[in-house]
Amino acid sequence: MKLSPDVAGATFMAAGSSAPELATVIIGVFFAKDDIGISGVIGSAVFNIMFVISVCALCAGTVCTLNWFPLCRDCFWYALSILVMLFVICNDLISWFESLFMLLVYVAYCVSLHFNELVEKWANTLPLPCKPASPDEEAHLVTYRTLAEDPNNPNNPNNANQQQQYPDMQTNGEGGQPVAPQGAPAAPGAPGAPGPQYYKPKEPTGEEVSPLEMPPNMNQIETLRWYSVYPIHYLCRLTMPDCRQQQYRQWYPFTFVISMVWISFYSYIMVWMITVIGSTLGIPDTVMGLTFVAAGVSVPDALSSLAVVKEGYGDMAVSNAVGSNVFDILICLGLPWFLQTAIIAPGSHVNVYSKGLTYSTLSLLSTVVFLVVATHLNGWKLDKKYGVILMLWYLAFISFASLYELNVFGDLNPPECPSTY
Repeated sequence: MKLSPDVAGATFMAAGSSAPELATVIIGVFFAKDDIGISGVIGSAVFNIMFVISVCALCAGTVCTLNWFPLCRDCFWYALSILVMLFVICNDLISWFESLFMLLVYVAYCVSLHFNELVEKWANTLPLPCKPASPDEEAHLVTYRTLAEDPNNPNNPNNANQQQQYPDMQTNGEGGQPVAPQGAPAAPGAPGAPGPQYYKPKEPTGEEVSPLEMPPNMNQIETLRWYSVYPIHYLCRLTMPDCRQQQYRQWYPFTFVISMVWISFYSYIMVWMITVIGSTLGIPDTVMGLTFVAAGVSVPDALSSLAVVKEGYGDMAVSNAVGSNVFDILICLGLPWFLQTAIIAPGSHVNVYSKGLTYSTLSLLSTVVFLVVATHLNGWKLDKKYGVILMLWYLAFISFASLYELNVFGDLNPPECPSTY
């Protein structure tokens, strides 16, 4: 579809990885009749914007430079989504026109992404303090595919202009950087110089290992784990065409939909098990939603963001994490609420039982401001220091939100109804 990596991460990648959140809210609205869906979305939002980006920074292994515009764009729409959600749940009743308004805001978000290039060009003309990436940093983020498609690319070592400018250039296998003469001090950014190493995305080799084939040299624990997940791999391979193969390239919409169905099915089982465990231990559903449900349904976001950041696409990883939050709030909440209040039971309302969710939603705005400020102060780079800071902020937020739901700061969450099961 010729989408830029950040737009693809904020739309299709976010929608696909947010299928568990949508399934969780549907369960909470139509079956459980409680706040586990809302608390799961709030906890997932914090998990995505803090924990997922933190894991990407900690596990990437090298420094990945970010472009300021995709992060600021997605954070703006995320903050707007939080304000819309706060307006909708503040009176503890959700009506059909409020849920419809949430869906329309997401349509406006998609329209803004359609004109992303024009908006970015206009934003770059503004006197903002955000510093763009230097040419040396951008050179490390150029894919071989980009070089092959555009021989006139200034970062291409085979470009005739660069060969004329650097006639003595020798390629060293690291992006065509000039090799320093022997005995000469290493220049900043040279391969032997100290400093952060930046990702150069890998290209697929075409050698894919089938999950249905047992890898060699596995120990007993790995063998047991392989056999335990074999039925899942077999069903997925049986129902979803592998779009990486040439004969199934045009089947990607079908594979996308079926993958969301499978994710939703496993999410239903997970939410049911967590609800039973919380009820047995006397833990409110909202606390389980903020912690375990949020972490469980956000695993696809974490894995997809970590996968693309290891390929060098830092903007796509961050846009997926933040864009997933926009999808979670506006679609995963707005769509089930609209179906319940406008189609299944016209004129009805969806109740919000916990007062603490309003405070938690308001606190989400602090995560947006903290993310942008911390990224700017860190020079728009994903590194280990940045990851540790986000991880500590995530733990602090979840701790206070759980204390709200446990009525430590006041009687905010009503007791659960007695169960006969």
